[in-house]
Amino acid sequence: MLAENFLIQPFDMKNIPLMLEVVVPMWSSPDWDMDFRRFYVEHIIRSNYFENEYHYQLVEKTEDTGLHEGLDDEHRSTPTPDEFCAMAFFARKNDICKAEEWLALEGKKFPQDQQRSTAIGKSYIELMDEKTRAFMKDDDIQLTLYISRKKGCGSILLNELCDRLRNQGWKNLYLWTDCECDWEWYIDHGYELVAKDIYEPFTEQDGEDYLTYIFKKAL
Repeated sequence: MLAENFLIQPFDMKNIPLMLEVVVPMWSSPDWDMDFRRFYVEHIIRSNYFENEYHYQLVEKTEDTGLHEGLDDEHRSTPTPDEFCAMAFFARKNDICKAEEWLALEGKKFPQDQQRSTAIGKSYIELMDEKTRAFMKDDDIQLTLYISRKKGCGSILLNELCDRLRNQGWKNLYLWTDCECDWEWYIDHGYELVAKDIYEPFTEQDGEDYLTYIFKKAL
């Protein structure tokens, strides 16, 4: 059961900058300028946001609302905002992502070589989504993105959402990740590894096997 001080809400796109603070260092090259790094990672986030109602955020409620009885509006302090702690996006087998328009518009700001890097990243995401969905049935659902800003909060959100998805009738949760992420976390938390492959384009760039993983967990 979710603790009283936490609340699950529909994801607010205004929180994308807070997510970028966490993942830009992990998902972009330090050799790139910061404007492009933030753009590149935001395109990853938006490429995992599908046209459905399955995108959520976990916030921690604050105790001090800043509203005090007996004070008029002029003397009331501004309420302290709830803290954005974690988010999770999901997709059904046939859901559609509409990030293309944003990508085309924002990408024009960058030179051709950086646009090519973005296109390579986009193709990689689309390929891995396709591979993952090949395992899925109509009553399975995919975890497309999962980020935590506060230790332990990602697990709180995902555990609660898995309970909700199970109650809605979804049978299995699928996801893909790769060697640049903490893929062993999923094994430690009861996920079944259903596919492990080498992604050749990234392997050729770095000279080491770039491994991808597809996981499944019964809901």
